[in-house]
Amino acid sequence: MDSIISMDELTEFHEPLEVRLERYKACLYEFEKLKYTDTYIVQIREDIAKLERLIAQQY
Repeated sequence: MDSIISMDELTEFHEPLEVRLERYKACLYEFEKLKYTDTYIVQIREDIAKLERLIAQQY
């Protein structure tokens, strides 16, 4: 499955990494409340980890 981050970049959906991270975390929270456990959720978790690494490298 392609990274959601790559999909955002392809659609020119640009925003600060911190804003994107918060949006992804909110999305994951909502999916977890609904008890979803598919591969899309795994991808969101991986993208959150990638965003956290990218943000850490900036500072």
